[in-house]
Amino acid sequence: MQSLFDPVTDVELPPEKVKRNYKKLFKVLGIVLALAILGTGGYFGYRALFPPKLTERRLPPNQEKLLVELKDARDDIDSQTRDIYARIEQFNQKMEVLGNKPVSFSQVFLQGLSAEEEKALDDLVRQERDPSYRGVLAKVVEDMKTIRGLQDRVAELESLLPGEGIEVKPGDTHLQLARTYLVEQHGIPDTRAKELVERLNIMEQGLQQGNLVHFYYDPARDFFGTWVAQGTAKSAPLAVTRARRMNLIRERDQAIARADDLEEKKTALLEVKASLEMDIEQLEKRKSILESNVAQLEGERNAAIAEVEEREAELAVQKNSMFYEADLAERLRARGVLQVFNKVEKIGDVQFGSSIDLSQNKTITLDPSQFGIEKIKDVRIVPDYLREGRELDVQFIDDGTVEVTVLNEEALRGQKVLFVLMR
Repeated sequence: MQSLFDPVTDVELPPEKVKRNYKKLFKVLGIVLALAILGTGGYFGYRALFPPKLTERRLPPNQEKLLVELKDARDDIDSQTRDIYARIEQFNQKMEVLGNKPVSFSQVFLQGLSAEEEKALDDLVRQERDPSYRGVLAKVVEDMKTIRGLQDRVAELESLLPGEGIEVKPGDTHLQLARTYLVEQHGIPDTRAKELVERLNIMEQGLQQGNLVHFYYDPARDFFGTWVAQGTAKSAPLAVTRARRMNLIRERDQAIARADDLEEKKTALLEVKASLEMDIEQLEKRKSILESNVAQLEGERNAAIAEVEEREAELAVQKNSMFYEADLAERLRARGVLQVFNKVEKIGDVQFGSSIDLSQNKTITLDPSQFGIEKIKDVRIVPDYLREGRELDVQFIDDGTVEVTVLNEEALRGQKVLFVLMR
């Protein structure tokens, strides 16, 4: 037997293996690893540049990680809001220099707000308050505290008010119940109770059976208050008041419509009145002109009547008168009264100065002295168709005068007669 320490001669060792070359493998693995790194980096770079929406991310495993995620998102919102506000300020500063209209904070963030809400938000920003989510939330919390304080104060005041109130019965009035409450329950004199009640807005009308009337009186401050609740009545006091107000508004609108209608009619009537006054003024002027014309026509009429009467008198005189001229022949020819044509004597176209009204007198006296002669020896009548002894009678008086008497009055009315004297 051989021991373990004896030299081994008959054991053959396996042939030595050839060494492998891993350089190509390492290159490929390096390239794959580089591509993986680049892909992962590109993915995370893209996610950094274009992060997914908050709702598209994987849900955090616990609440703490969710709060961290939401806090980061809120900080991003606040940062962007401040950047936008700063950008608006830069633009508005430029608009102020140019004299143009600035952009308001509410125009960018909250469209659809009422005018009052827009003004409140713009005032918040203008006062350099924080317009971010945190600032708005702080303002909301502050307002909630104020509201809670006011609610606590209201609750405190409500605790001081009486409980169930007095139920209204038929015939009750708010004024009567209030005065009765002060007089009977607090022993206040009626005159003082009346003064306290007159300070309040008492429902003089609209109080219904079943309403509950509440009263509160603080003797320390001499303060009295009252209000009306619906109770078991069919309608609330506010509804009754609104109905009365709506009725009053309707009546007011109807009255305004009637007033407008009356105003339109008044305007139309005033226009008609103005037109009538203008017409009256024109008629007054025409009346004045017509009266003037009437007065003028009346004067002309009177003048015409007088002229007619004068002419009628003249015509009557001419109709009943005989016109004559008496003188020596040579004088009559010289005056153109006596004219001779073909040895025929005719009367010239001249006006005779003497006449007698045959209805009053029919005799003419010819005195020689008026003709400047001593005696009239003969009288020749022209025209010669008037015959002596037929139409006229000629009588010679001893003193030298001649009397001519009209015998045929009809033949001599309106006639011109010449008495040619001879001496």
